[in-house]
This record gives sequence, structure tokens and C-alpha cells, in this order.
Amino acid sequence: MFRNEVTQLDAVTAILCIESSMTTSAIVDSVGNALHSNFVENPDEEYAKQEKLILEKLSCIDDFPGINITEG
Repeated sequence: MFRNEVTQLDAVTAILCIESSMTTSAIVDSVGNALHSNFVENPDEEYAKQEKLILEKLSCIDDFPGINITEG
């Protein structure tokens, strides 16, 4: 998909792809090994958790006030 603008979703997804391909993760340690993972029941909620974690680790959480996540 071609766009002239990179969205926050694009950036977070790129980070998740790179991090999941690494043996040890610098940002999202809780993701684990992509080869030995299972699908989650609620992928949107899981993405929101990972997005929040990435933005917190990069100290960008205040730059995106629209993030809404339920703790659980």
C-alpha cells in the first residue's frame, strides 16, 4: 500500500517486525520468540498494549495522546 505519509501504525508495525526478528529484543522484551508464539484472542487489544509499550520505551507516549488502552 502506497501513501505519501507514514502513520503511527506504520511506524509501530515496522518496529514490531524488526524486534520480533531479533534474537533478543531491545524494546519489546515481552513479545518473545515469533516462531513459538500463538495467536491471541483479541489482536486489537494486544496491538494497543504493544503500541503503548513501544512508545513508552521510546519516550514518545506524550506525543500521541490518542492512545487508549485498557489495563488487563
